Amino acid sequence: MENLIVEIGVVIISASVVGVLLYFLKQPLILAYILAGIFLGPFGFGIVNDIEFIHGVSAVGIMLMLFLIGLEMNVAKLKDLGWVSLVAGVGQVIFTGTIGFLLVNLFDFTFIQSLYIAVALTFSSTVIAVKIMSEKKDTKSLYGQICIGMLIVQDILAIVSLFILAGFKEGSFTFDFPHFGEILFKGVLLGIATALIAKYALKHVYNKIATSHELLILFSLSWCFLISLLSIKIGFSMEIGAFIAGISLANLPYIYEINFRAKTLQDFFITIFFVALGAGLMFSSVGDLFIPLIVLSLFVLVGNPLIVLILMGVMGYDKRTSFFTGLAIANISEFSLIVVALGLRLGHLDEKVASMVAIIGITTMVCSSYMMTYNNQLYNMLKKHLSIFEFKKKKNITPKKSNFANHIILFGCGNVGAQVLEQILSFKEDYMVVDHDNNVIKELIENKIHCVFGDVEDEELLENLDIEDAELMISTLPNIEDNYILLKYLKNIDQARMPIVIITANSGREGLDLFNKGADYIVLKPYLGAHHIHSINEELYQIKEGIVQKNIFFDKIKHTKQPESNEISHNYHADFHIVKIIQSLNAMRMKEIKDKINQKGLKTSYLKDGVYPFISPLPFFKAKNNIQK
Repeated sequence: MENLIVEIGVVIISASVVGVLLYFLKQPLILAYILAGIFLGPFGFGIVNDIEFIHGVSAVGIMLMLFLIGLEMNVAKLKDLGWVSLVAGVGQVIFTGTIGFLLVNLFDFTFIQSLYIAVALTFSSTVIAVKIMSEKKDTKSLYGQICIGMLIVQDILAIVSLFILAGFKEGSFTFDFPHFGEILFKGVLLGIATALIAKYALKHVYNKIATSHELLILFSLSWCFLISLLSIKIGFSMEIGAFIAGISLANLPYIYEINFRAKTLQDFFITIFFVALGAGLMFSSVGDLFIPLIVLSLFVLVGNPLIVLILMGVMGYDKRTSFFTGLAIANISEFSLIVVALGLRLGHLDEKVASMVAIIGITTMVCSSYMMTYNNQLYNMLKKHLSIFEFKKKKNITPKKSNFANHIILFGCGNVGAQVLEQILSFKEDYMVVDHDNNVIKELIENKIHCVFGDVEDEELLENLDIEDAELMISTLPNIEDNYILLKYLKNIDQARMPIVIITANSGREGLDLFNKGADYIVLKPYLGAHHIHSINEELYQIKEGIVQKNIFFDKIKHTKQPESNEISHNYHADFHIVKIIQSLNAMRMKEIKDKINQKGLKTSYLKDGVYPFISPLPFFKAKNNIQK
């Protein structure tokens, strides 16, 4: 027992040491964990001997991941996936699986081995994509939302594949229909039973224990383990049981708290999973499979993005969104490794094939981490060649005046942007909204709001917005790279005609960088939020409730979940010193902005006491007080 504790301790220490080193070198942390495993394994220093135990511990991480995925699978979430996520998700699985199977057949593999490998190549890593997108603050971007939707579709199909594999008996290549029917029947009963218990019994238990955060997470984990153990008992894997347990709790109002607290535990076990993956590699056994290993890795890294580019291009999406989405799924999933491990246990695969798939997984996970991290740089290198994938160009625009003057341009109409727009509509007739999400554009058009579908990278679009005649330009775009592009374009405009530029930033560091690149004023989302700006502007304009026409679009946007208060508090303290610098810069810029307003001779009928709306420093101090309380 002491040796096992020592080995787990060595795994954690090694992962953290290599992780710190690669963090300073600005490399993906997943690479650090895998490298730590290789160093500890038989091909490194041979420090970790009980690989099976480490794999067992890491399997808990996969189980918790599926539990959390299940928690996200409520009906509303599935409805919000969108047509593009469904078509691209299913289409990518079909095309990658089919082409992958034909490609694998070119090498000396049996039919059943080819089938397993092809299935393994189809699924992409949710852990990698969400982790990198979260680090880049891209989860709320258009490509981030499409990618997450596609991964949810893939996860559902992966669960289905695990159900089908349960129809094979150990050591048999024949699909046993009676055996599968029996297991499926038991599985359906287990699913119905867990759903009913959660709805009629657990709901009341959670209502009683919700005030105790410790008991809330402990009870949720015990439910996850209970259903996982029952799943193993009836012939399923524990991963399926964890998924069922998560789905059964998906409609409870406490899922965000459970998700937030269980995620740290999941990350701990996932770290061990990647270390175990590196430690368990058998490089010597795949020496004669070097060529198929390289070919199949390249197929995932290049083929998957190409398939997504084609599918999304057919649906009318621009090359940038399609390219970023394709890069995010250019890897194979943890599900792929689970499928292969199950095939190994059933006797369908040997160690050689399983090791090859594991190496393909590591290769694609590491490479795609770099590709996602530097997606903007890759896009800039390849964008001239990507135009062939724009089969049709969507540019929906509502009629606008031929000569706009002193108008407001709003980039981005997400949660923050929609609430800012609602304020603009209450006092301004000349405005234009620019968004890159076609669903948002459709909602705006239905509500007769002046809008244009487009990407800030499209210079033709920017030229048609009469930016040089605008008095104010507000960007609530979540991706900082988009704001960089916008500020770069503005440098070509005569400074005397430059509009006032206000940009929201996700952190103090981002805000400081945007200041350096030419923004006039920075609004920090974690500290202000649209609701703070809204309350201040109600005071400034003395807008009474109901003066703005309410509609489905605004209601839909404003009911989206706000960040957890503890998350805001954490970001606030971590970013505090930079925030103070930005506040000082904002105060200094205020005089310059007022001078610019006077020089341009703008109408100031909607100004109050010389303070320009949207740039009042008051929201910051109000938010600061709320956080401290």
